[in-house]
Amino acid sequence: MIVRKLKTGLVFPVFLSDENSDYIDSVKTVFNENTGNNRETILKALKELELNSSSTKTIRALSLLFFRNSIFEPPVDVDAPALREDVFKIARIPPVNQDEKRNILKPVEEKYGLSMDEIINGLYADKESELVLHQAYSASNIEIARAYNLEQVETIMMRCSTLYITTSSDWSYTITSIKRLGLLFTAQIDGSKLKSIKITGPLEMFESPERYGSRFAMLIHKISQLENWAIEADIKIKDKFEKTVKVYKLKLSDTVSYYLPESNKTDSINYDFVEKAQPLIVNGTVYFPDYVMKIGDKTVYINITGKTYARQDNEIKENLKGKVNWENIFILRQKDKKMKDEIAFYEDIDFPALKLILSEKYSAKKKLNGELDDNSVDSIKKELEKLYPQTEKMFDYVESQGLIPERVLPALGYKLKWRGLDIIVTKND
Repeated sequence: MIVRKLKTGLVFPVFLSDENSDYIDSVKTVFNENTGNNRETILKALKELELNSSSTKTIRALSLLFFRNSIFEPPVDVDAPALREDVFKIARIPPVNQDEKRNILKPVEEKYGLSMDEIINGLYADKESELVLHQAYSASNIEIARAYNLEQVETIMMRCSTLYITTSSDWSYTITSIKRLGLLFTAQIDGSKLKSIKITGPLEMFESPERYGSRFAMLIHKISQLENWAIEADIKIKDKFEKTVKVYKLKLSDTVSYYLPESNKTDSINYDFVEKAQPLIVNGTVYFPDYVMKIGDKTVYINITGKTYARQDNEIKENLKGKVNWENIFILRQKDKKMKDEIAFYEDIDFPALKLILSEKYSAKKKLNGELDDNSVDSIKKELEKLYPQTEKMFDYVESQGLIPERVLPALGYKLKWRGLDIIVTKND
């Protein structure tokens, strides 16, 4: 991690650009010149480059980036553990000369169809240090610089204790990303407008700070894909001289987007019956559904969640009962068990299947199809619209049709409330 720390308490990453791409060129040269050599040979060449460089940390970080993005292959295409077992079984006493070595390895050569040199090279072909560079990382300098810069930001965010998201051109995408990563967050609203998001502390009590920091790193990767964004983060850095931990403030926004990889954000939905939801404010409390779906004349808010959030989200659903139609949809891993009456999918959400489930749940015609045909339901709905909000007349009309008001009215989108000894009919929001 290469950062600048200011006396004001601010910290910021040191980015690479076109102007200082000589670091990239030097590392790229080492890799290109060592195509066909193993990792150990390349590491030695890089070590020499570090010693002659003005920034050892930059060379080291770029080297790791190149190692991750280059293609390495075993020196010989062979089952190395099986080959070792056969060779060591035969060569119980080490050979003293080349002829003895050839005689010992002859049966192995015949079995595997390899030469003696290939057998020697293939003995540890499964070891990382013996892998051979097949193709070096070949992106352009600006692409490499941007990938490097993003890794610097992600590394800093590994030490984040509290993150504030103060600007987002897509709050729905941002909040969905936060929830998918299992992060705890609170929202600050200004009237009916979402002002900022604060993320702090692991959701699970016994989760390590290091693991939680990696989630901050993944989140900043997602946020940086937005057109407009801004964050402030509390970063804990250990002072190597004083041996103390200090908290610095990191401030970043879309003004640095040029120095980061180009956006590849893909969160579009290819269905016309569902769309991304905006934050929902009910009685001064902000809620964060992921999607909104129209089921007939009803609006259903869909909250994508997991087992980690189950208790909190079920409480939210209970709090919103009678105010909005809210459904928690659980995304399960293969090892998770689906609970009774729970709407859940494994690995990812199936929107067409979800629409069928919710249509069955929210359709008034479905609820009454044992008693009435479609035409009768439509006729009753129209008459009730004329009579609303006259509770007594609505009850009398439903009873005149030979039906039970307490069953029919809720099925057609009305709520029944008791006010003292009187019952009042209201409409669902």
